[in-house]
Amino acid sequence: MSNLGLQMSPESRAPQGPKHRVRSWLAVLISLGVLAAIGLGVKMAVELIPDFGTSAPDFGGDGADPVVIVVNPGDTVAEIGRTLKAEGVVASVDAWLEAARDEPDTAKIAPGQYDMLTQMSAQAAVERMVDPSTRMTDDLLLREGLRMDQTLELIKAATGLSISKLEKAAEGGKIGLPAYADDNAEGFLFPATYQLEPEESATEVLTRLVTRWDEAAAEVKLEEGAKRLGFSPYKMMIIASLVQAEGHPGDFDKVARVIYNRLDEDTWGGTYGYLQMDATINYALKSSEINLSNEQLQNTKSPYNTYQNPGLPPTPINSPGEDAMAAALNPADGPWLYYVTVNPDSGETKFTDDYNEFLGYKRELSDWLAKNQ
Repeated sequence: MSNLGLQMSPESRAPQGPKHRVRSWLAVLISLGVLAAIGLGVKMAVELIPDFGTSAPDFGGDGADPVVIVVNPGDTVAEIGRTLKAEGVVASVDAWLEAARDEPDTAKIAPGQYDMLTQMSAQAAVERMVDPSTRMTDDLLLREGLRMDQTLELIKAATGLSISKLEKAAEGGKIGLPAYADDNAEGFLFPATYQLEPEESATEVLTRLVTRWDEAAAEVKLEEGAKRLGFSPYKMMIIASLVQAEGHPGDFDKVARVIYNRLDEDTWGGTYGYLQMDATINYALKSSEINLSNEQLQNTKSPYNTYQNPGLPPTPINSPGEDAMAAALNPADGPWLYYVTVNPDSGETKFTDDYNEFLGYKRELSDWLAKNQ
């Protein structure tokens, strides 16, 4: 789930409010001192995970129903715990972290898909995650919103194909990209589950992903909708990627409307407006930071810095799913220029075109953070 918010400096009361996304696990990452994952292994300073005692909620059994868990490149141990909790594998992130603290092999958990069970005790979940036989390599599951470099890492983890071979195939013009993509696969490696055949080449694997994107594009009538809205199909894919990065699925169409309102030349006196999205700067930095500093916002010299450059970024910033593509083509009706996720846990997001109301939503978010840190 993507949580988001917009912020604006007091001196910028016109519809130029920069946007700022907040995820509920930010406080967890900071307070637990979990280090970011490096390379393919999840690096964790085990001694930095605090001892939670025995009060954290925990299941008592060895598991119930099968479920596939995806560990993405860059996931921390805390993020893995949040995924496990969201899928019903463990009862709480704290119980997972407590069990992981005593298992040095937790640091060896690599990106990929894991055959897990629901309702496992945290200890049983840790033991199963570190068991090499649990990691699945015959299927490839790509979630929505992955950058191309993250997608290629997951393909490597599932197939053993090298990044260099995958990058060469992605740039080779032989994977079925539309002509308007100009041989840039970013945005077109469609998120879905793929059953891979043995010995598939890098070109064959990537062709599968682009073929699935083509099916989704036909389903949502991408080219027809782009023409109706006055954008090229490529720009529609850029907008869809922004919707995917910024929005909660239930609000995709409203986030799309905010993007169009901010791009509206009439709103800005005859020129494209500034989107001011942290997500585009994260793309330039190849990061997933939640609280970008003012220095990063102002000093990141990149065409993807939408605080400094008006209009859309030059390419998609991730691979959007079909729902985000559909929302980009069918935005909701509304005057909104700002939005704030006031409850990152539930994803509740409030939209407005009034600056003072926007400030009130920011205070709601601040109150939520103060209570949940």
